[in-house]
Amino acid sequence: MKAIDLLGFPGISAFSTLRDTDSPSEPYAGFSTCSYTGDLPAHYTGCREELCQSLEISADKIVFPLQTHSLNVAIVTDPSTPLPDTDAIVTALPGVALGIHTADCVPIVLADPANGVIAAVHSGWRGTAGNIAALTVDKMMETGADRQKIVAAMGPCICSDCFEVGEEVAVHFNRFGTVNRTRTKPHVDLPATVAASLESAGICRDRISMPPACSRCNPADFFSARRLGTASGRTLTVIIRR
Repeated sequence: MKAIDLLGFPGISAFSTLRDTDSPSEPYAGFSTCSYTGDLPAHYTGCREELCQSLEISADKIVFPLQTHSLNVAIVTDPSTPLPDTDAIVTALPGVALGIHTADCVPIVLADPANGVIAAVHSGWRGTAGNIAALTVDKMMETGADRQKIVAAMGPCICSDCFEVGEEVAVHFNRFGTVNRTRTKPHVDLPATVAASLESAGICRDRISMPPACSRCNPADFFSARRLGTASGRTLTVIIRR
């Protein structure tokens, strides 16, 4: 399993996985642990086993919510509890990995290393417009985090050059000032909107890391629904406190 590190703090690991494939046009080729987008069980379960080996934890210590582009944020106190209709998860449990699947949407990891609170967020255009990142910061505070000590990092997602949308989507981002209307159709900067949302929640700009790459521009490394369709694999973004 190959990955890009997102946060570097003692005792906390956070990364986004790479596809690592020679067949980027194949919708499920490469590393993918997502179980609800049409992949074969043998493939995603094998990738999950590889993930567990890399993290040196058992499968019951990894939390994968069933993402639905909601604004629902759950606090994980028992990793075995199912999380339907959930797009962000928070925990203070050590040794429990939080996993988010994306294919162009913005994955976000957050951590308060001093107080031992971590979070993972799936922020598509609906979640981004609805400030799911800020809602997650609020849940972290409920769990014992200090917003002055929270750091955040975004994983690979679609860049503004690639995220062309209709006016019915663009209108939701007017208040953020992250819409480019100089082209034939509007383009929205999702990462910039996420950063603005986090800043509105009290996270200092210098504690927010922007995405390392565009998911659509790099098909050999990341899954992209814009390229492959929604029936495809997903990039996994994980955070764990040891």
